[in-house]
Amino acid sequence: TKTPKVLGIDGERKMSKSLNNHIELAATPEETEKRVMSMVTDPQRQHRSDPGNPDICNVFTLHKIFSSENEVESINRDCRSAEIGCVDCKRTLAANLNKYLEPFRAKRKELEGDPDYVRDVLLDGAKRAKVIAAETMAEVREAIGFYGVKG
Repeated sequence: TKTPKVLGIDGERKMSKSLNNHIELAATPEETEKRVMSMVTDPQRQHRSDPGNPDICNVFTLHKIFSSENEVESINRDCRSAEIGCVDCKRTLAANLNKYLEPFRAKRKELEGDPDYVRDVLLDGAKRAKVIAAETMAEVREAIGFYGVKG
């Protein structure tokens, strides 16, 4: 897969709401930035002047998903040479992640403002699913020779 395994902000386990090491898609830009700024980075990089290793940094993994190819190349190079520090790297990631999430946030806000539309979509989906489920169950009953009960 092109998208690598995404670790949580703790840098140890997969990103998960139940582990509280996730970034909420519905979070405000400020909340997203706060979560990104708390992310674990290269554990070998103790000081700003120490060269980093993006290959073992979870922040860099997310850059490869949410940042431009040019930014990824620049961050890779500048981290290894200590031209940028982890704080700058995280700020860039937060800005890019917020930019990526903006259309989702806008659509969510739009839908929150129109609960009747959301209800109608859900009801329509439930009706269509019920028809498909009934057809599937009829096929199952036929396949197993179970004719005595109607669904």
